[in-house]
Amino acid sequence: MKFESKYNFGDVVYPIRQKVLKTWELCPFCEGEKWIIGKNGQKKLCPDCSGLAGRYIYGKQAWQVEDPLTIAEIRIKTRAEDPVGIDPTFDNYGPQEGFYEEKYMCKETGVGSGTVHDGSTLWPSKEEAQAECDRRNKEGKDGDN
Repeated sequence: MKFESKYNFGDVVYPIRQKVLKTWELCPFCEGEKWIIGKNGQKKLCPDCSGLAGRYIYGKQAWQVEDPLTIAEIRIKTRAEDPVGIDPTFDNYGPQEGFYEEKYMCKETGVGSGTVHDGSTLWPSKEEAQAECDRRNKEGKDGDN
C-alpha cells in the first residue's frame, strides 16, 4: 500500500481559519489625535478613548487567510470499510466506516507539540485560500469542512 499526501515536506501553504472580524474606528471626540488641548493650552488625554486614538469594533466571524506556513510533519490516518466486522462473538469490534484524513504540523506553529492543521484548511496559494474563504463566507459555512 502506498500513501501520497496533498503536501510534501517544505511546501509553503496558506491556512484559513474562522476569526472574528475587527475594524479600527477613530475616536470621534479627538479624531485620532489622542490629546485634547484646553482653552488654557494644557494638553490632556482624550476622555473618550483614554489616549488610544480609537477602538476596535468586533463583528461576526468570517473565514480569513492567515500567514503562510511550511510543512514539517505529515500525519495520515485511514481505515478500511468493514460493514460486517470480524465475528459477532466479539462485542468490541463491529462494523467499521472507512475514512482517510491528512493532518499537518508546520515549522512556524511547532512540530511534535504544536498546532495540528487539517488538510481541508490548507491551500497551496494565497489566491486559492482567499477564494475558498470567500466561498465559505458566502455560504455561511462553519467548521473545518
